[in-house]
Amino acid sequence: MGEPVLPLVEPDLVGIWRKNVWWFGLRWPFSMVLFSWVTVASTLAPEFHLDRYLLTLLAGFFGLVIGAHYIDITASKDKYLPYFPKMNRRAIRTVGVLAVLAGMAVGVYMSITYSLWFLVFVILGGFFALLYPIEKPKWLHTYPGFGLAWGFMPVLASYYTKNARLLLKIHRTAAYSIGLILLISRLVAMF
Repeated sequence: MGEPVLPLVEPDLVGIWRKNVWWFGLRWPFSMVLFSWVTVASTLAPEFHLDRYLLTLLAGFFGLVIGAHYIDITASKDKYLPYFPKMNRRAIRTVGVLAVLAGMAVGVYMSITYSLWFLVFVILGGFFALLYPIEKPKWLHTYPGFGLAWGFMPVLASYYTKNARLLLKIHRTAAYSIGLILLISRLVAMF
């Protein structure tokens, strides 16, 4: 007869993404948006540093792409359980937390290497990656919270790693990224 028809609870829970919880957990559509913001901010900085750009992508990949998404899957167990009935929540959550810590370790390395002030971004980024998926505090798991955690902060951190002086450009870029993320979130919610 085939697979039972389940209601679509996420726009990316289709096709290959639906076959494996570990693959779905990477949430590629949302992750590509994050990588796009990091790339935009890196190219807007007065100087481009490939090493810093790659380290920023690596920290984001561990902390937000793997870490926050895997924690989110386990925090929303009832939402995803019909799709992944055999999911090992404990293993997924453990990998998520370890990935956030790995992302923070990359950030600490960047702070030691480039600027100790970058630790502010590492701590806030770790806070967002760990707490956004479990919706505590509640304001963090809203559209503005999403814009802050997945738009403004990564853009600001990425720009900062290329240029330790924060200029007016970063504020415009961050505002643009938050606006675009909110727009995309609204459009996705419509479908």
